[in-house]
This record gives sequence, structure tokens and C-alpha cells, in this order.
Amino acid sequence: MKQAFKKLPTKLFWGFFRHLLSDRKYAELRYWLELDEWPDIDHPEKFTEKMQHIKLFDRQALRKQAANRITVRNYVAEKIGADHLVPLMDSFEELTPHIWEALPSQFVLKANHGCGMLKIIADKSQHDFEAVRQEVNRWQNTDYYSFSREWAYKDLPRTILAEQLLLTPNGSIPKDYKFFCFNGEVKLIQIDYDRFNEQKRNLYDPQFNRIDGKLLYPTYPKPTEKPPNFHKGLEIAEALSVDFNFIRVDLYLMDANIYFGELTNYPGNGFIPFEPESLEYKMGSHLTL
Repeated sequence: MKQAFKKLPTKLFWGFFRHLLSDRKYAELRYWLELDEWPDIDHPEKFTEKMQHIKLFDRQALRKQAANRITVRNYVAEKIGADHLVPLMDSFEELTPHIWEALPSQFVLKANHGCGMLKIIADKSQHDFEAVRQEVNRWQNTDYYSFSREWAYKDLPRTILAEQLLLTPNGSIPKDYKFFCFNGEVKLIQIDYDRFNEQKRNLYDPQFNRIDGKLLYPTYPKPTEKPPNFHKGLEIAEALSVDFNFIRVDLYLMDANIYFGELTNYPGNGFIPFEPESLEYKMGSHLTL
């Protein structure tokens, strides 16, 4: 009954009503639509509530630098060294035939100004340039801040980046290690498996003990060995997070090196809760606003 009751308000919200709302009202209404409760933004306790608070009230310039895929590279190079950056093939304002031809056979395209705008090119000869160009144009025509109301993305340049495609020795996409950091200290690690197919996700504590919890995706059922460079990954994550009261540091723990993925200000835009609810409160307790 609840889902049926929310069909109309959800349709109205995404259809036009969200454009009329302030950032706070947007956050409150979307939170209710997706989590079936109203957030306490003024006195938040849950992790998702505190993400809403940060989105609305934390205006430090460093969060914009973290969200900007180009300028964050300078921050990372200063903190941990440029050797941990994924090699940048090119950056451009328009994907032209000349740029396409100059790119290697494998790479990743990413938009600078938002989440989810990413395309893996594993074999350029298997992709139609015009189709890729149209997809890139759709990214650039998207005002991601207007859609998500994530302040850090507001007015970012809509530049496109082409980065080296990272692959494991068997040719697969590497696991994504996401370190939830509070005042420079890792409290939880999220590992994403098979992100571009049947995605799974497990949660671990800083000692690499599996946590009995869930975050959106089904859990990965097979044992996961602790990577040999896991502790180095912890050190890097904490070095990159020391200037934030909260930031998620995304890394690739490859055999030969540890590569920086991104700094995430608001995981899931603050609308995806940890399960069980006790984990929501525990994660929220780490964050002092």
C-alpha cells in the first residue's frame, strides 16, 4: 500500500515539483520518498541524516575541489604523490573525431561535473564514435547539481576526462575499495565486486573483519582475502581524508600499485541507508558536525 500511495508524489517530485523546492525541502521530501521517514536535519543522528546536513551547511571550498575530477588530482599529488593517480590520457570540452582517433584502444571516459557519467572503452574499434559522442554530449547537457542538489557539484566545469583503463592480470575490472573516513580515521571499508555486471558489496572493519551489514547491493558470498597492500591502502585513505570531518576515499588496490579513484563527499547522496538500522546510527556516531 505504501508503494502505491507514493507513486503519485514520486511522479510529481521527479516530473516538475523538485524544481520549485529549496535545497532543504528537496532533501527532506526525497528522503521521505526513498526512506519512508522524515530526516532530522537539525539534530541528525543517522549517517544519512548527517549527509543531508553536510550537503546543506558544509560550504568549504575543499569539498568542491574533491568533487572536481581535475582539481582533485592536485590535492592527491600533494598528499600522497602523483604516482597514485590513474594516468590521464586527455581532457577536453568536446569529443571530436580528432581527439577520438588520438586516444588509445582502451580507456575510460568520465564527466567532471557529476556521478554516474562514465563509459568504459575496452576496445575502441567496437564502439561507434557518433554514439559515444552523443552520450558524452548528454552528460555535458546535464546540470547534475540541479538533479541531485549536491552542493559540491554546483557550477563545476563540464569537462570530459579520458583516463587509463585499469585491469587485473586476468583482464577484469578491479575491485573497488571505498574507505569511510572520519577526521582522518578509517571506520569502515566497502568493497564492490563486479560493478558493471551483477554487482555485489561487502562491508569490513579496519582490521578487515567482515561486518554483518548491507549497503544497497547483495552481499558477495565467497571469501575475500585481505590484499597484501591493504594496510598501505588504509594509510593512503587516512592521509587523503585528514582535512575533512567526513569523506569516502575510493582506491584500487592493484598488485603493482595503489591507485586513487575519487573522493566522495556524500555517498549515495545521503539517500541510501546502511542495514540494519543500528549500523546507520553507529556510522552516524562517528561524525561530529
